[in-house]
Amino acid sequence: MVSASSALTLASFLLKHGYCEAQLEQELSMPLNDLEKPDQRIPLHQYAHMWEQALILSGDPALGLHLGEKPQEEGMGVVGHIFFNNATLGKALTQFTRLYTLVNEGIRAEFETDEQRAYLRYVWDCPDAYSVPIMERTMAVSITRAKKLIHPQLKMEFVAFAHNAPEYTAEYERIFACPIRFGEEHCCIAFKKNFLDYPLPQRNPYLHQVLTRHVENLLSKLRPQRTLAQQVQDLVNKQLAKNAFDAERIAKKLNMSRHTLYRKLKAEGHSYQELVEAVRQKKAMFYLKQNKYSLSEIAFLLGFSELSAFSRAFKRWTGQSPAQFQKDNAQL
Repeated sequence: MVSASSALTLASFLLKHGYCEAQLEQELSMPLNDLEKPDQRIPLHQYAHMWEQALILSGDPALGLHLGEKPQEEGMGVVGHIFFNNATLGKALTQFTRLYTLVNEGIRAEFETDEQRAYLRYVWDCPDAYSVPIMERTMAVSITRAKKLIHPQLKMEFVAFAHNAPEYTAEYERIFACPIRFGEEHCCIAFKKNFLDYPLPQRNPYLHQVLTRHVENLLSKLRPQRTLAQQVQDLVNKQLAKNAFDAERIAKKLNMSRHTLYRKLKAEGHSYQELVEAVRQKKAMFYLKQNKYSLSEIAFLLGFSELSAFSRAFKRWTGQSPAQFQKDNAQL
């Protein structure tokens, strides 16, 4: 499901360009006025269909970027208002990752830092559903609003996209005004870590508290309880390249002992090693299809100490060597 506020701008665009209002209401199974309700949501496939129609009507392949660089502030959803009423950018991003499922259930927002940079990533739970215009608009809106509502000089270190470079890369360079990366594992916005302490100029503690209370109640009704296996896989996915995914460390992050972790996973019908293998296999296949990394680099990114260990594991998973799989499946 997707927040109706995300579809509001798109609906206005469609109607402005001659799309039949009655047809749009029939496709959405709701009156268009309902899109203005703060808690209204629509299925992701309907939102994607709206984008398909908008691209056809406009004839503009970069429509996602162009709508994203000129967001309608009246169309900003409750999660956006909570973001900009936080005390600092760091606190806003931390809360944003928890609440993003209210914006788009098909995407997870992840926030992490290293010694110099902060990273906001958008991760599609189902990569096959990945939509270029949706991510173009999402990334453009994120940065446009940040510069307008936080600081006009807020500069990105880079932005990354999970799709390949389109023919209109000049528009990316114009809108984002920073280095652009394509064909990455996830979409990502990177900026200097010191911006995290920056106080948000429009912060309103009272409004933030009221809105947070409302969305937490909404979230508890909408979000199904994530299984322990799903939580473990998420953590392993983040820790692989750091070679910090042993059961002891993952259990600590989940506030339990290793023994308790094993016991609870067994109750769900899983083993820890099985979950690690599943994450490694999925990431290995992604990296090999990208054809950007050497086999040794992929082995390192997956937490293998030696290429030979990775090769044996991959052949066990797929019946093919990594080199053969890469040859058969590499993106052109």
